[in-house]
Amino acid sequence: MSFLLLTAQAFLRNFVMLQLFFEGVQAKVAQGVKESEISYQMAYSKPELRKVIREYPAREVKKGLDMFYDNIYGYLQVVWRAMQEEFIQQYKYIEELIQRCYPGSMIVLDFSIQNILEFFSEIARSH
Repeated sequence: MSFLLLTAQAFLRNFVMLQLFFEGVQAKVAQGVKESEISYQMAYSKPELRKVIREYPAREVKKGLDMFYDNIYGYLQVVWRAMQEEFIQQYKYIEELIQRCYPGSMIVLDFSIQNILEFFSEIARSH
């Protein structure tokens, strides 16, 4: 699994300029800058955004994704299982929040853990 994480991290590092740009935008918003005023900040102006976006043409993104897919293809079952476990954990967390924040509301998710297991299994068998 660590190979997958390293591969994913390596892939995402290819987008470091874009990631850093938007982390900066988020930081400015967190500091109280209105979203409508972000583009007036020198480092986050429209020309700066265009410059960062130019670094990531669609063909390069696709090329990176193709390479990433080739690297993880053999680990697909491991990744799928990890995604299933994470999804179930998120399900349990949401259910718990509903119970704590909306007690007695009788509001529930439209699917169960059993459904999740069936969905993952069906999708895996179909490929």
